Amino acid sequence: MSKQSGFEFLEFDQTYDPGVAGVDVVENFYSPVLREAVQYDRAAGYFSSRVFASVARGIAGIVEKRGKIRLVTSHAFTPSDTKNLQDYFADDEFASKLFSEFEDSYSHLGDVAGAIAKDHVAAMCWMLREGLLEIKIIVPIGADLTALSPAEIDKFHPKFGILTDEFGQKIAFSGSVNETESAWNRNIENIDIYREWVEGQAGYVAPKIRRFENYWNNENLGGWACIDLPSAVKDKIVSAFAPEDFPTSLSANVDPTSLPGGLRPYQLEAVESWKRLGRRGFLEMATGTGKTRTAKHCIQSCYELGKILTLVVVPYKHIGDQWVTELAEIGARLIEGDWKSEFSELLLDADMGRFENLTLVVVKNTASKPDFVSRIEELSSSFNHTLLVGDEVHWLGATAFQAALLPFADFRLGLSATPERYFDEEGTGVLYRYFGETAYSFDITRALAYKTPAGEAILTPYEYHPRFVSLSEDEMTEYRLLSKKIASIMGSSESKRIDSDQLEALLIKRSNISKSASAKIPALREVLLQFSGNLTQCLIYCSDFNQMESAGEVLSELGIDAQRITGRESASKSAKYGNISERQHIIDNFAKGNLDVLLAIDCLDEGVDIPSARVGIILASSGNAKEFIQRRGRLMRTFPGKQLAQIFDICVLPNDNDELIKSIRDVELKRIEEFAKDAINELQVLDETAFLRGEE
Repeated sequence: MSKQSGFEFLEFDQTYDPGVAGVDVVENFYSPVLREAVQYDRAAGYFSSRVFASVARGIAGIVEKRGKIRLVTSHAFTPSDTKNLQDYFADDEFASKLFSEFEDSYSHLGDVAGAIAKDHVAAMCWMLREGLLEIKIIVPIGADLTALSPAEIDKFHPKFGILTDEFGQKIAFSGSVNETESAWNRNIENIDIYREWVEGQAGYVAPKIRRFENYWNNENLGGWACIDLPSAVKDKIVSAFAPEDFPTSLSANVDPTSLPGGLRPYQLEAVESWKRLGRRGFLEMATGTGKTRTAKHCIQSCYELGKILTLVVVPYKHIGDQWVTELAEIGARLIEGDWKSEFSELLLDADMGRFENLTLVVVKNTASKPDFVSRIEELSSSFNHTLLVGDEVHWLGATAFQAALLPFADFRLGLSATPERYFDEEGTGVLYRYFGETAYSFDITRALAYKTPAGEAILTPYEYHPRFVSLSEDEMTEYRLLSKKIASIMGSSESKRIDSDQLEALLIKRSNISKSASAKIPALREVLLQFSGNLTQCLIYCSDFNQMESAGEVLSELGIDAQRITGRESASKSAKYGNISERQHIIDNFAKGNLDVLLAIDCLDEGVDIPSARVGIILASSGNAKEFIQRRGRLMRTFPGKQLAQIFDICVLPNDNDELIKSIRDVELKRIEEFAKDAINELQVLDETAFLRGEE
């Protein structure tokens, strides 16, 4: 008989007291209830690691179900903090103090209670990073904090929670929790529990729901306000305390492969396949399927063979930052800035035997410098093996970066959804000769079909909508001219000795005519109008600044809030943006719904996570598989409430059968077929585009 689900089928007491011997409240109440919950709203104490620890009791269950926690807490204000609260809550001092208090409270967790509590703190930090935990802070809004009495400053200190199951049934509880060893041994001091569906108890549940929603929505709070946890605090907590995987000590009764932080079966297959090939080869895994997590386990699998030096080469610094966070558990460090001085220290420590294993993350530009390669080779002599991990590995096939392919690395791992280089067979060949064959492939088709043990998808399904436009007469003329030049070069008897850079330049120039076709802007307007003013969470990919300017004008005319992100925005942290980068500030604003549209040029293709995005409009369409697959991947990441993604592809289809123009049709057809075959409306797309294949 299958297990009955929901709160109604659970049995637990209405009241638990500290004097009841032998009763494990976490086991009897928290764990089973959270295992059935899809939402957990909690109001609890002051913002600190201790609050994280108390809220996280029984948390493995809600994580298994991919539920969400909303936490409202407070800040331990004193009259000496500031006189101008409005400025105080917006400045760096407030964020810095919140993090300092969290850090200080964590350092004071000790002994048996502390060991247990730290696992719970790690679990909450992991949820914060994964988007399963949201936090708001209650603050006073009086003009002068010194005018408040100590009792008023200490006014907000509620301790209650509301849990909701998948059927909408709710449970409310209230009670006090102390982080003492005796409290941990008894699990909780006292707690009263009310079931919404039980006669006589609904009247206790409804007020708590209203009270929490008032907190969360910043309504009817009198002299208090509820504000979002500052991004700077969230980023610091995640960076300093969030493990890559959900703490195993808290998931003893949970299938680890069902947890987002665990190794899924296909990821385990990838690791084992790579090992069987002598720890060499590519992992060709679709965007959003966990390449980084899988690579981490590949790295750790090498530790059984002796001391390992691992070098992770990434295309951009912001991706390097992500790797360092993901590999924090194994002590990864980013090499940047004055790296030569840092290497002097590394070499000294290695000579003295201070490293069992060492993992370094470096951007491709630095990794390909001759002096960097020589230092890495010198460092490798202190280790038994050297592992090179190439992230978005197609970059390393470029002539400028091939020096980063360390010849002395005996273990080699290439990561990419599409390792082949566009218009560069020679560079692609370099990659395959260096890394070897594909060790494991997990493409978009398999990823869309995959379900976790809990029955959840790992990618969001999508609809694909191609829209067709033509080139202008001037654009057609220029396209023909470039096609003749390209044909002349490629048809030369000395074609093997031609300048490949010259040919590539001509191909790119011709491709840009199609990407920037003037008819795409009116087509964009038509797509936008079909949303009837309800467009949100939309990415628009532009080919160049002129096209971006034109698209921006259309958005402005239609009253759609948009922000441009071009790659020129700083990727370095700044106090101006709450200790995050300008780029991340824009992306965060978008994710929060403060912007409807992001207009992008190239810079959202790789290593940028915007899982909330659900509509993509591609103006800069091309035949580069790496490019369009990456863009599709940006839209397919899962996000709470996101059931479907939509991709609108503005395709160029000339009204001309000239052989010189035929290449446009071939390029567009290839991309359309690639997008359509995994879309949920595949048959519709094939029917609409049958004329392209000569089927009509």
